[in-house]
Amino acid sequence: MMRCTVKKLLLIIFATVVMSFSVYAEKMEPLSSQMDAYVVMTNDTGEEKLKPADEVLPKDKVEYKLTYTNNTDDQLKGLVITGPIPQNTFFVSGTNNTKIKSDFVVSIDGGQTFEPEPVKRMVMKNGEEVEVIIPPEKYTAIRWMPSVPINAKEKQIFTYRIEVK
Repeated sequence: MMRCTVKKLLLIIFATVVMSFSVYAEKMEPLSSQMDAYVVMTNDTGEEKLKPADEVLPKDKVEYKLTYTNNTDDQLKGLVITGPIPQNTFFVSGTNNTKIKSDFVVSIDGGQTFEPEPVKRMVMKNGEEVEVIIPPEKYTAIRWMPSVPINAKEKQIFTYRIEVK
């Protein structure tokens, strides 16, 4: 069985998580972030529990929790949260969650472009062009674009799940 440490997955994710904001760039750390990873455990009754992830195995589901905190006394606007889908994993459809009013978009090209779900493409099939839906297993990154600012001293939390192949 292939083992992959969560630390390795987190390093990949931290290297590609995109944060941008339009105000307070001149102050030190107006926005702080934290990413936690949990293995999703299911008991015999189907109840889920989250266990801090130290190591993952094929077929494990991992929940990522991204927490962003405004450390200033003013609002921060323009935050963009990008969560990559590491190699040898895939996005678990419908697990993107936040309590913040946000637009949610996905990428199938390594984060170069993003579009709303479902992702559709025209392909040739039996000599005619047909529309197909690209499955979530083909996503390479996901993104939230909150339509509300982070208020002073407020936290915003974003979660999603991946499954290890």
